[in-house]
Amino acid sequence: MALFEDRSGRKRVCFEGITELAPGGKKESKPARLDAARERFEMAMVRLENALEANANNAGGIDVEEMTAQTSALRKENEELSKKNRAVGERLDGAISRLKTVLEGA
Repeated sequence: MALFEDRSGRKRVCFEGITELAPGGKKESKPARLDAARERFEMAMVRLENALEANANNAGGIDVEEMTAQTSALRKENEELSKKNRAVGERLDGAISRLKTVLEGA
């Protein structure tokens, strides 16, 4: 994680070097990778919003309110998909666990 100032002087956080290996060389779990992906997505959305604000003054024809509404809609869709992804993952983990139990008992 690194702190930096953008062109307007606002302080920003940048997550660098996110890998699939956790400290100690072990692979991260699926939820940890999902959380890292969600953080990268959130940072990308912040950068997009900042770029929209910065370009609003220079780009006369861009409707900033419409772009902000679209950004909000995309955030909502992302959250809904994330919830579905977690639910599917939990169901798959349960199915795998039941299969292992059946195979061990056979």
